[in-house]
Amino acid sequence: MKLFVKNLTHVDLSYFCPVRGVLGESWQADIVLTGKLNDESMVCDFSIVKKMIKQWLDTHIDHKLAVPANHESSAIKTLDDGRSSFSFEHQNGQRFACTAPEQAFAQLPVDEITADNAAKWVEEQILDLLPAELEAVSVHFHPEHSNEAQYQYSHGLKKHDGNCQRIVHGHRSVIEIYRNGERDRTLDQDWSARWNDIYLGTQEDLIGIIDEDGQRYHHFSYAASQGLFELIIRSDQVYMLDCDSTVESLSSHVAQQLAKENPGDTIEVHAFEGIGKGAISEIKVEK
Repeated sequence: MKLFVKNLTHVDLSYFCPVRGVLGESWQADIVLTGKLNDESMVCDFSIVKKMIKQWLDTHIDHKLAVPANHESSAIKTLDDGRSSFSFEHQNGQRFACTAPEQAFAQLPVDEITADNAAKWVEEQILDLLPAELEAVSVHFHPEHSNEAQYQYSHGLKKHDGNCQRIVHGHRSVIEIYRNGERDRTLDQDWSARWNDIYLGTQEDLIGIIDEDGQRYHHFSYAASQGLFELIIRSDQVYMLDCDSTVESLSSHVAQQLAKENPGDTIEVHAFEGIGKGAISEIKVEK
């Protein structure tokens, strides 16, 4: 007998891709539980198992930077202060480096992270934690099914008391833009392209610009309640903000920029943060 739970929870994270670099992602999590019927004619207590799996996902992958630990160009080490360091050097000499408290990373034993192999990794980790009567668990991660314009962004919110403070976590997000009350899908697509595979950096967190072997990198660092965070990332993957990168600030920033580019028009931006939540800003710049 099998039980299923569609959209058990949403997982927001970033993961490192050897080709595209760091990518923000939002996955819906579906599960299937396999077992025999008990004396109550049930496979298991649904409420308990759902809670256990959601807690595990929240602790072990949500709001983390997932890294491909088995890739030959990945280097992972523990520093003397207890923090972890992940670095990656591409064949062309470009590099990426992130140092943070250990809990900011999810190390997956793969060469490249996909939704499928991340789900398989979760299955292997959680089966022994579930009630004994369960024989198998299947996890399926998938992005939100949508025909709307989307972008994948990573960021960190040092002022946040929770896991949003981690310097590289992210989201796959829809954006909806209205010009004078009418949906403008051209502007949707335009902004989605501007923030394609982007890291949204806050100006006050920028330590400096590094010029190295013909490459330019942005160097970010800040201290938050979980510890000291540091990131070195290619400058062409960074979009700088003069504000925090909360979804409220992002919707306002996009609206302000588009209003300046379209004077006389009222611009309303619905900026999503992952799946099903976000912020709305409306601005008009007079001609």
